[in-house]
Amino acid sequence: MDAISIVEHKKTIRKDITALKKRHSHEWKISASDQILAKLEELPAFVESNTVLMYHALPDEVQTAGFLDKWYKKKHILIPLVVGDSLVLKVFSPEKIVPGYKSIPEPSADAQTVPPEEVELAIVPGVAFDKNCRRLGRGKGFYDRLIPQMKCPLVGLGYGFQIVPEIPTEPFDMPLDVLITEFDIFYSGPC
Repeated sequence: MDAISIVEHKKTIRKDITALKKRHSHEWKISASDQILAKLEELPAFVESNTVLMYHALPDEVQTAGFLDKWYKKKHILIPLVVGDSLVLKVFSPEKIVPGYKSIPEPSADAQTVPPEEVELAIVPGVAFDKNCRRLGRGKGFYDRLIPQMKCPLVGLGYGFQIVPEIPTEPFDMPLDVLITEFDIFYSGPC
């Protein structure tokens, strides 16, 4: 598949998944998110990690607010701050959350910064995934630029309907080690 075909295929997948997300209520998303996050909490890589990168969810993503509140006093939980075209990792603390890029809740600029190489486990969102743990993001490349800086297992969180037969990849697309949905856990690497 040439580069133009890959880009177009990715756009089609994003559009299809966006339509599927609209079919699910907020209550359904909360229930499915609770199931997904319960599986994450049992994952050996999570149990053994102290410094964990998480994200503050958009309304259509696996909902992480309760998870962040539950774990930020028990582990060193980091969330990203968008700075230009990059993600800067900041320590999560509820009192340091402000509206950020595209109104996504982000840590304030004065929150403690942690270098990417100190992350022991990275939990990343995605628009779509396949069973080989390939991930399709929103298309801005924020995580594509961050992931190579981290030397830790990568875990994707998604709803079961976000799994497609195959995610087209480009050289910069990094596979995840684990993908967790409300139905299953898929592995491509050690975790």
